[in-house]
Amino acid sequence: MNTIDRIAYSNALARRSAAEKMILALGMLLAALVLPPWPGGPVVLTVMLIATLGVAKVPARTYFRIAWAPLSFLSVGVIPLLVSIGFRGSWLVSFHWAEGGVGLVIRVSLRSFAALSCLLFLSMTTPIPQVLRVMRRLHVPPVLTEVSLVIYRNIWMFVATVRSIRRAQHARLGYSSLRTSYRSLGMLVGTFFGQTLQRARAMEHGLQARNWQGELVVLDEGTAATARGVTLVTGVLVLALALSLGAKWAM
Repeated sequence: MNTIDRIAYSNALARRSAAEKMILALGMLLAALVLPPWPGGPVVLTVMLIATLGVAKVPARTYFRIAWAPLSFLSVGVIPLLVSIGFRGSWLVSFHWAEGGVGLVIRVSLRSFAALSCLLFLSMTTPIPQVLRVMRRLHVPPVLTEVSLVIYRNIWMFVATVRSIRRAQHARLGYSSLRTSYRSLGMLVGTFFGQTLQRARAMEHGLQARNWQGELVVLDEGTAATARGVTLVTGVLVLALALSLGAKWAM
């Protein structure tokens, strides 16, 4: 079991209704996209951090270790917003600081970090079978739920495969020099691609042998939503909206 699944099944909100948690996460995600980046972004980020680290009791060290990869990607992705490209001058192409680039980077970063905190809350507090159960109740097309489940499971399988291949290559000094590193990387990609095709064929044959009818049945022990829980989540959303708009008007 991967780290995210283990946390999703063992956090303090694991036995709460998946529908309530999805309402909170998706409502806050919508707020992060619609509200002004300041102060909407910090408000959404603060609420989701409190919900994840304080209420769900997800270990902070584990949370930030998982969030490190997307945070790094977002941090690198906003750097080009600081640069403007012009097609004039002696060198035909010129680079200079974009006007208002710093403000744009701040706005994009606040909105992105707030949205990321919503998705991390949902993934770390709600097991994927419970999410699929809510999606089915909302009459989401079965093909989307089944593809989502297969992709989610295969992602971690692929990560484990790459790690095992790299571990074996490191044990054989496959990355001791630049030349051997390129060679090992090429072998890793080729081996990984071949194993991926084999796993896909094995899954297809297994589903056909079990007379697959277009739906993967998974064990779901989730609880139903309650009026008290929905009211509490709605109150949190309204409070966050009021704080964001109130702070915006006060400015």
